[in-house]
Amino acid sequence: MTPSDIHSLRDRLRRDYPRFSPAQQALARYVADHLADLPVMSAHEVARAAHCSPATVVRFAQALGYGGYPDMQQLVRRAQRPWLPAGPGEAGVGMFGGGDTVRAHLAAERHALDATADRLGRRGLTPLAQALAGRRPVIVAGDGHARAVMTVLAERMSQLDIPVAVVGSLDPRDRAWLTGIAPTSAVVAVGIGREPRIAQAAVRAGDDAGVPVVALIDSSLSPMAGLPLARVVPADVRAGSPSVVAMVAVAQALCGILEASSRPAAAPMTNGEVPALTTMTA
Repeated sequence: MTPSDIHSLRDRLRRDYPRFSPAQQALARYVADHLADLPVMSAHEVARAAHCSPATVVRFAQALGYGGYPDMQQLVRRAQRPWLPAGPGEAGVGMFGGGDTVRAHLAAERHALDATADRLGRRGLTPLAQALAGRRPVIVAGDGHARAVMTVLAERMSQLDIPVAVVGSLDPRDRAWLTGIAPTSAVVAVGIGREPRIAQAAVRAGDDAGVPVVALIDSSLSPMAGLPLARVVPADVRAGSPSVVAMVAVAQALCGILEASSRPAAAPMTNGEVPALTTMTA
């Protein structure tokens, strides 16, 4: 059945993802994680971003039941960005009446940036920091491209006097951390790539132990995306490999919030104002 809205489209991508070819998987990840950008991107631009051919984009849309890429694009535009200029064959209605394309594109990009800031800014990361506050030790797990992010987390948390156990394999020494998780611990799973098996093993171990589990992942199609404390930092697949830069920035921001939360609350100011930053409770 052809997905009739963006929710059913995302569900279809997640359900069929294991059956897609490698090129289709790269495309599915890009579409699912960048739906907000799709209305202003041509099939060729999507192909470049997803590291596949324009023909793959067209065939992929058709395999999902659409007449072609424009049909899928229009579905997303009507749901997320109704103010954009109408496409071929559509009535010229909306915020700009099908007129000022530049203003429409700027408004669309503002929409995408605001959505990202809400998801990964202070409001989005504070619940993660609250879940980690006071937890000892924090188990940071992942492999492959995730190692750079894990290094940042381990170094920053160590500077905050938070004991950290880094799990980068399923060898007996590392596995011991997952099979013996203390009730005072917490888990941070970092999943980058198609098969983040170490991160998934850490999530299962944390759930079994009943401790908070935070996940930083690169795709909404990840099996960890449904976790309450999961945050998706979409991969940049333009060069055919995931980008770690954005994930490192998010890890730095998370540790910054942890550091701020560990400071004693300041006394009210003499002019009646109070500092904006207050101590978080675990």
